[in-house]
Amino acid sequence: MNPMMTTMFESVPSQRQSEEVIEVPALSAVERYKEIIAIATDAAARQRKLDEVRCAELAERLAATQLEIAEVRDRERVVRMGAALHWEQAVEQLWNERWLQMVTFPLPDETVPQRPQGEYNRAMDLAYQALEDSLAKRTLLRRKQKD
Repeated sequence: MNPMMTTMFESVPSQRQSEEVIEVPALSAVERYKEIIAIATDAAARQRKLDEVRCAELAERLAATQLEIAEVRDRERVVRMGAALHWEQAVEQLWNERWLQMVTFPLPDETVPQRPQGEYNRAMDLAYQALEDSLAKRTLLRRKQKD
């Protein structure tokens, strides 16, 4: 450091206003170590308790979520079985319609907007009912075929 630079600054004033010395109890290194370890042990115990509470909360949420997933899978299975049943019945009813080309069970349309499943179930039931109604009207108006 340049000696000329030190002359430009004033000396740092003393922080104490009086000359009295504050007595601080002297701790040995062993006592200080024990104090620090006690603080760390206490902190670890508190954290362990918090972790146990959080773990219990997460276990409850996990169980509820797993139950919900099982219910959704069951509903999905029922809807798929209902759709397959409607499809098979429609194919059976339209089997004699030679002009209609029958195809395999269609894949789900993923582009439709998301709505409650009940709306789609009702739409499926209404569509099948409309098919049955139209086929019933046709047979009433049709002449009996000669055997």
